[in-house]
Amino acid sequence: MSVDKNSNVNEYLDRVCSYIKYKEAHAEIKEELISHIEEIEEEYLDNDISEDKALIKAIERMGDAEEVGKQLNLAHKGTPDLITLILTLVLVNIGVVLMYFMENSGLLRSTEYMFNNSIKYALAGTASVILLYYFDYRKLEKYSNYMFIGFFMLCVFLMSIGTTMHGQVVIYIGDYPFNFIDVSPYVFIIALAGIFNNWDWSRKINLIKAFAYLICPMIIMFLGVSLTSCGIYFVAFIVLAVKSGLNKKYAFLLIGFNIMIFVMCIFTEPYRIKRFFAFLHPLSDPRGNTYTNSLIYNIIHSSGMFGHGKAFLEYSFPGIHSEYIFNYIVYTFGWIGAAVLITLIIAFIMRILHITNKIHDGYGKLLISGLVSIFIVQYLLNILINVNLAPTVSVTLPFISYGGAMCLFNMISVGIILSVYRRRSLSVNNNKSAIKN
Repeated sequence: MSVDKNSNVNEYLDRVCSYIKYKEAHAEIKEELISHIEEIEEEYLDNDISEDKALIKAIERMGDAEEVGKQLNLAHKGTPDLITLILTLVLVNIGVVLMYFMENSGLLRSTEYMFNNSIKYALAGTASVILLYYFDYRKLEKYSNYMFIGFFMLCVFLMSIGTTMHGQVVIYIGDYPFNFIDVSPYVFIIALAGIFNNWDWSRKINLIKAFAYLICPMIIMFLGVSLTSCGIYFVAFIVLAVKSGLNKKYAFLLIGFNIMIFVMCIFTEPYRIKRFFAFLHPLSDPRGNTYTNSLIYNIIHSSGMFGHGKAFLEYSFPGIHSEYIFNYIVYTFGWIGAAVLITLIIAFIMRILHITNKIHDGYGKLLISGLVSIFIVQYLLNILINVNLAPTVSVTLPFISYGGAMCLFNMISVGIILSVYRRRSLSVNNNKSAIKN
């Protein structure tokens, strides 16, 4: 009779698990305990002890069921990471408050109800975080290929029926324009985390497949006139590829290839060169190519430590509620306010990176690594643009900038990260550490 079918063993396992509140861990814990019992049984059988007695002795040696169960309960708490949750909610609510200030100061058009919408998105996002925290992220892995191919085909279809708005392709859900290109890096990276888990990079055919996984979404993003999404996706792709075992030599070749393509796109047209390097000379053409850069220059040089503390009246600044909201913070609250925000952002990123080191599941590690790389690129690029240290491109400040779909996808990403963290202890190595033979 196998160990897992023995009534004494099953009774012992059930008693141990009765002390473990986190029920998702029960199956894995039982599997590990059976493995330990089998190892101990083999030792006794080697000493010419009968099978029945060997099994009884093995169970006795495992220790008291109550004591083992309580130890494993501590190792498998399944608690949320409150620090990440609190930092997320603080950042989201900062965005909501900023929309309130803008709306009440008359900065936004009377037809825009961004404050009310921001509250709705924040509540919907918070609900998403809670639901995803309880959802077992591991269920996504087996659908990763279908998710990638399905979403790619959906993007192709939406491109064919979409409407061009401000140079980008969008679809309308009711009266709301949904830019599916901007959120596409999140979906593709979540899918790639499952695809690249246990990916054999030594096979040439897999290298070719991986290249297709890189290029196909970037073509969609390029056709959707979203070079920013291309850049975000490329960085997250490289992070996942290297984390999953891609030789760094190939990673550098991919980086070099994409830089070459980017340079060719920029330097083939004189107007693109002027727009790209406008941030280096912000006052050279304030009524033309450097209009936005000149506004940024005036703001960062006139706001001082405490800002103006009043409505944004001196400047007509398009995108002040989205891409350039950091400039609004500097103008209104000064560099003290900007420093507080940057501190919160750094704490948020560092906390997620800290969480990554606690995860034993390879798929979970890849998920968090991919999502946090998207956050890092957006935060870094947006802030650099808002202080004239990078070319002006369309990229929002996660959780802070106005945007329904982006807010939801950012919150969904946090929900997935917290789901991974909740199940961080579901590892063979972790179980072993909690059992004393």
